[in-house]
Amino acid sequence: MLRLLRNLLIAVALVLGLVFGYANFQAVTVNYLWDKMDVPLVVVLLLTFIVGFVLSMLMFLARLAALRGRLGRTRRQLEDAQGEIRNLRNMPIHDA
Repeated sequence: MLRLLRNLLIAVALVLGLVFGYANFQAVTVNYLWDKMDVPLVVVLLLTFIVGFVLSMLMFLARLAALRGRLGRTRRQLEDAQGEIRNLRNMPIHDA
């Protein structure tokens, strides 16, 4: 059932993408620093989407690496604290 739903969503997204591309196929002029070029609008939108996706994935991976480092430090602190608690439990109790 989940596979059917997933395939249906993929098919709907594909059809919507094709309709979007067909509706936005007129040529636009892209000016960059040293030249200009006429390209279909759908290509500009697709490239913009891809660049945004890649940049957001890079930011996500940087944040994930920072969180993994923080998790490792916290785990080491926890192991140290648990070792200290074990040592304190094994110490004999002296009457004052």
